[in-house]
Amino acid sequence: MRSLLMAGVALVAMAGGALAAEGCPNPDALGTSRVVTVDPKAMPLLGTLQYKQTIPLQKGEVILTFDDGPLPPYTTRVLDTLKAECVKATFFIVGTMARAHPAVLQRVVQDGHSIGTHSQTHPLIFPKLTQEAGLQEIQKGFASTDAALAPINAHAGPFFRFPGLGRTKFYESYLQQNGISVFSVDLVADDWMHLKPDEVMKRALDRLEARGSGILLLHDIQPSTAVMLPAFLKELKARGFKVVHVEPATTTPVALAPGKPAAPATVNVQPAAVPAGAPATTTAVAVTPAKPASVPRPVPSPLAQPAVAPVAEAEPAPKNPVETFFNQLWPRLLPDMTPKPNGQAHATGSGAAEE
Repeated sequence: MRSLLMAGVALVAMAGGALAAEGCPNPDALGTSRVVTVDPKAMPLLGTLQYKQTIPLQKGEVILTFDDGPLPPYTTRVLDTLKAECVKATFFIVGTMARAHPAVLQRVVQDGHSIGTHSQTHPLIFPKLTQEAGLQEIQKGFASTDAALAPINAHAGPFFRFPGLGRTKFYESYLQQNGISVFSVDLVADDWMHLKPDEVMKRALDRLEARGSGILLLHDIQPSTAVMLPAFLKELKARGFKVVHVEPATTTPVALAPGKPAAPATVNVQPAAVPAGAPATTTAVAVTPAKPASVPRPVPSPLAQPAVAPVAEAEPAPKNPVETFFNQLWPRLLPDMTPKPNGQAHATGSGAAEE
């Protein structure tokens, strides 16, 4: 299995800080240690929170991913911090946000970060949509992102993350057929849960220490994340962690097929009784497809770690549909995300991987 994973990932290995040193004015920056190039055909489903595969990483390596933007001033502040530390990340873009703030999205690309998409409107419960509506969310998300990037001759990469991590096999199959990698995560920081910046930072560090490496989920629209990020990156360096950047193996723009919702299954059943002498007939009976899987319930693995220095409070974020989801609905769906007082918790991704 390890050899199969490596076949789908080209590793551009660099000595620690080598990427950071090139063109980085900060000699003390965390930097980006190496680049991992992912081939969607070989690695269609990534992240142990939901799948069996993830990007092969060494102990102490972390991939930074940011969802739901762009949204100034928070995304801008995140970009400023990443630039100061010469760190590259992957941003999963909401289509409506891209159209609302194209200049910020263009800066994400110009700063050297990777772009994936995260649907058009970030529907609250993606698997509950009709298949036709879900396909439109995926397609419009790519189209809006590409439209916002057109002035700088850029486009979204073949990476997609389900809103709320709400997936179904129908959409996974559609994305795989179109050469797109589905990114789940390996660990989370709970930054959508109205936590203070120092608590977001602590949870991210605790879970990284516990797991050793992985794809980390953050949200660039969250003020607490924007505030804690400078101290977080410095603490990563102090603890010996290294940042790995993910890039797609192809630079070809994504061209999505229209896709069609699956037709209801039918079976032929013989009538219970047929009058003598009458010809036998069959009746087509529609079978209702099974309900889509519910939103996955990520479970963290926090362990006690030395306390980190607190960071400043964040200003409140403007209201938008994406934040309404994370601030109001998701905490109700995921009551077990907060570490228990005695420090016990389920291991991240334990029992969650299905593919």
